Amino acid sequence: MVRAGKNRKSVYLQRMMGCVCCAALFVLSPGTASAERQADKSAFKGTPLSLKPSEERKKKRTAAQAYKSDPSMRVIIEPAAAVPGIDVVDGVQVPRDLSANDEGNVPGDLVEAQEDPFEGLNRVVFGFNVLIDHLIVEPSARIYHAVVPAPIRTGVTNVLNNLATPITLTNDILQGNSEAAANTIKRFMVNSTLGIGGIFDHATGLGEPLHREDFGQTLGTWGVGPDPYLVLPVLGPSNPRDLTGTVADTAVNPMTWILYDAPLWQKSIPVGTQIVVGREAILEDYDNLRKNSPDLYASVRDLYAQMRQAEIANEAAGYDPGSGVNSLPPTTIPQTLNPY
Repeated sequence: MVRAGKNRKSVYLQRMMGCVCCAALFVLSPGTASAERQADKSAFKGTPLSLKPSEERKKKRTAAQAYKSDPSMRVIIEPAAAVPGIDVVDGVQVPRDLSANDEGNVPGDLVEAQEDPFEGLNRVVFGFNVLIDHLIVEPSARIYHAVVPAPIRTGVTNVLNNLATPITLTNDILQGNSEAAANTIKRFMVNSTLGIGGIFDHATGLGEPLHREDFGQTLGTWGVGPDPYLVLPVLGPSNPRDLTGTVADTAVNPMTWILYDAPLWQKSIPVGTQIVVGREAILEDYDNLRKNSPDLYASVRDLYAQMRQAEIANEAAGYDPGSGVNSLPPTTIPQTLNPY
């Protein structure tokens, strides 16, 4: 019995030594599994990153640091923000061909942190705007979509665009863009006559496509920065630059003076019409954004900054207007037809 007990202890000791050796080998040799986990981390929000040589990655990281003011304030949004030609380096979107000496070639709002020092208050107001949309704006837009035939909806949109001509023309001139100003004048003359007051957009068919300008964009072309980010009740996402632009555009808007002495309900007609028309145009896109965004507030904040930067640069900047990028909070009041 003593010998059997010793043999049993010897077997136990051998098994324990085997377990210890296996554990040591596992700890000291992370191997393929660790490499695979590390590779999975490089896939950021649907934007796959290829492995770069060490020097190239170091160069891009240096360029990224030049634009990253505060990592805690930067939120890269979901797949809606994925842009062809953009890499993510240390949580910052950087064009793939960017080098440390190419800082001037990067659209600012695509890589700069969106300053949001009032995030707590902004989130409260954003929640209020979402509630207003859920109770009033979205149902109105869905009724408008269901009741009004598509050709009539197109005509209403064309009329609203035509009425926005004075604001666009003023800012074309302030930006010193004579070509854009000529385009705006031609569009207004053609659509106001052949288009029967703007109902039909014949100008686009004649090679004069629509473009929109506002004073917020003008300030951006003059070098005025956007920060900090603001969410205004009913007005929606904004910043000091764009809020100033809204006030200036209201002053040059003929509707402001036409309806100056009108009752409040009459002043609300053009604004309400454009809100409903704009909301109807993004019903599907906004639904997709809302369903696919873990943090809708952060997504809208970055979408707003990126969209405004693209508008200021007068280029698409890799964004398709029909891709959902313009699907901002639907309670946003347009920069035109605001008679207050």
